Amino acid sequence: MLDQSMRAEFWQNLAVAIAATGTDEHVDRLIDMIGAVVSPDLITVTRYSATRRPEFVKHRGYSEEMVARYLETYYVFDPFYAHWRGERRTGIVPLKSLASDRMKRGRYIAEFLAQSEICDEIGVLLEDGDDWCLGIFLDRSRQPFRDADVDLLNERFSVFAALHALDTKTRQPSYSRSATPTAPGAVPANGPVIAAALWPELSARELELVELVLNGHPTATIAARLGIASGTVKNHRARIYEKLDITTERELFLHFFHRSQPH
Repeated sequence: MLDQSMRAEFWQNLAVAIAATGTDEHVDRLIDMIGAVVSPDLITVTRYSATRRPEFVKHRGYSEEMVARYLETYYVFDPFYAHWRGERRTGIVPLKSLASDRMKRGRYIAEFLAQSEICDEIGVLLEDGDDWCLGIFLDRSRQPFRDADVDLLNERFSVFAALHALDTKTRQPSYSRSATPTAPGAVPANGPVIAAALWPELSARELELVELVLNGHPTATIAARLGIASGTVKNHRARIYEKLDITTERELFLHFFHRSQPH
């Protein structure tokens, strides 16, 4: 349970957050409220899609260099991203609930979080329209989060979700919550490069197409980049899915995610 001073801070932040819905201050005030429940060392905010690559929103106390590294390289290994694409489930998601022994040796935890000097992470995943979610990530550099911290966030999650739903309803369809394309780290410069050994059953052309798919490009853009017709792209996709024994783009991403983890 929250002690009296923490409860007072929570209710104060809630009042401010309610007033901020529908304004540019919404996400910051939501962060303030969440931070009043469980204190992190730093915070990052990212949007996840079930069909497109992540978008950076903002951070507090984090490195722009590491934001750029995440968007250029590490997002494809992010277990929270895989969780959203595979489960489409909002809620409080501790890293430890996603981190198998294999995952702990993988590039997201062993490389990216280690380089970021992060020892533990909790995601607050909120519906953000269409197939998107807003992920507010609480990070600790020294001490991991306790089970009691997760319990406190779960107790308050319905409030976080209701506030964000109210904000989403007030937005115009053209509204973008993400950083502008000119902001540092806002748009990945490079996506994942697939080694031929990862999927030896695919041809070089098919691997090239898969890279573009994993980078979030739609069929029309892929066709333009490869100089082929949209129908040809769809035919390539069908053959790729048949070879990999999958049926959807979501499965393609998860297939890549699991193949890329060390055994």
